[in-house]
Amino acid sequence: VAEAFPGDVIGINNPSGLLSIGDTIYTGNTRISFPGIPSFSPEVFAYFSNPNPSNYKNYRKGLKELLEEGAVQLLRERDDDGNGNPILAAVGQLQFDVVQHRMKNEYGCDTKLEPIGYNSARWAEGGWEKVDAAKAEGILAGAFQAKDKWERPVMLFRNDWKIKQLVDSNDEHGMALAPCAATPDIVE
Repeated sequence: VAEAFPGDVIGINNPSGLLSIGDTIYTGNTRISFPGIPSFSPEVFAYFSNPNPSNYKNYRKGLKELLEEGAVQLLRERDDDGNGNPILAAVGQLQFDVVQHRMKNEYGCDTKLEPIGYNSARWAEGGWEKVDAAKAEGILAGAFQAKDKWERPVMLFRNDWKIKQLVDSNDEHGMALAPCAATPDIVE
């Protein structure tokens, strides 16, 4: 596209992954910013791995590109420094099926999904300090602590009862839970 006007929707080649879905591009001196696009709250979670180490390069490339497209969300265990198997998060099993199919057919990689027994995710507002305080009070028993790609705390739960219990006791520990989180406003 040689020229675009305000309101035009255009496709841009993004080989370096600098842009994400919903990003705003502008020219001039005045910065333009819109609220981020929230993602749907995932309901299925699985560790995602590459059973064939010789395909590691293709596996990493495929996973990176599929995440950039928004095929699934990526979470990691709270203490994972990036070397553990990522946790894929999706609204339904079909998203996992699509990711595995595309990894096999577009990137030549067999992959393994290992489901984990949680069915709800909530972003903990207030950061890790609030999470640690709630954990110290014993309020997070049974919750799985994960982080999203921006290192924000994400709690995984086995049932809605536990979420309701945490929401109802918010005044006690001050940790609010959100069903989704928008992309943070990153200024470069």
